[in-house]
Amino acid sequence: MKISSPRIPKKLQENEDLSNLVAELTEDIEGRLFTAQTAHEISKSLLDVQTCIFNQCIFRECDLHKSRFCDVEFRSCDLSNVKLHECAFNRVSFVDCKLMGTNFSEGTFNHVSFSHCSAPYVIFSGSKFHHASFSESDMRRCAAENCAFGFTEFNQCNFTEAEFHQSKLRDIDLSTCEINGIRLTGNELRGAVVNSMQAVELAKLLGVIVV
Repeated sequence: MKISSPRIPKKLQENEDLSNLVAELTEDIEGRLFTAQTAHEISKSLLDVQTCIFNQCIFRECDLHKSRFCDVEFRSCDLSNVKLHECAFNRVSFVDCKLMGTNFSEGTFNHVSFSHCSAPYVIFSGSKFHHASFSESDMRRCAAENCAFGFTEFNQCNFTEAEFHQSKLRDIDLSTCEINGIRLTGNELRGAVVNSMQAVELAKLLGVIVV
C-alpha cells in the first residue's frame, strides 16, 4: 500500500523554544525544526501545525486536542499520555516514538504511519483511518474500538489484549501480528486475514472447540 510521506521542505527554521512558541502562539506553526526540546503542561486546542519536524522532543502533561497536523514528522519523540483527541492528521509519520497511553480518540488519520513505536495502552477509540500503516510497533492493550480502518495495514505489531470491539477488520491482514487475548465479539473479524495458528487461538477465544 502506498502511504504518502510528509511533504516537508529541506530548509526549516531551527532553534525555536517549543513551549514558549506554543504558549504565545498567535499564528500557525509552520516550517519549523524542533530538536531535543521538552514541552511541559501545554494546554492549547485548535493548533495548526504544518511542515514541521519534531526530533527527540518530549511532551509532558500536554493537551493539544482538536488540533490539525499536516506534513509533520515525529522522530524519537515521547508523547506518552498526551491528549490528542479529536485531532486531524494528514501525511504524518511517527517513527521510534513513545506513545504509551496517548489519547488519539475520535481522530482522523489520512496517510499516517506508525513505525517502531512503543505504544501500549494507546487510545484510538472512535477514530477513522484512511491509508494508514502500523509496523513493528508495540500496541499491547491498545483501545481501538469503534474504529473505521480503510486501506490500513498492520505489519509485525503486538496487539496482545488489544480492544477491537465494533471495529470492522475486513481485508485487514493480521497474520504477522501478535493478537493473543485480542478483545472482540467475533463479527469484527469477518473478512480479516489471519494465519493458521492465530485461527486456532481465535476459535478458542470465541468459544469454538478445535479437535
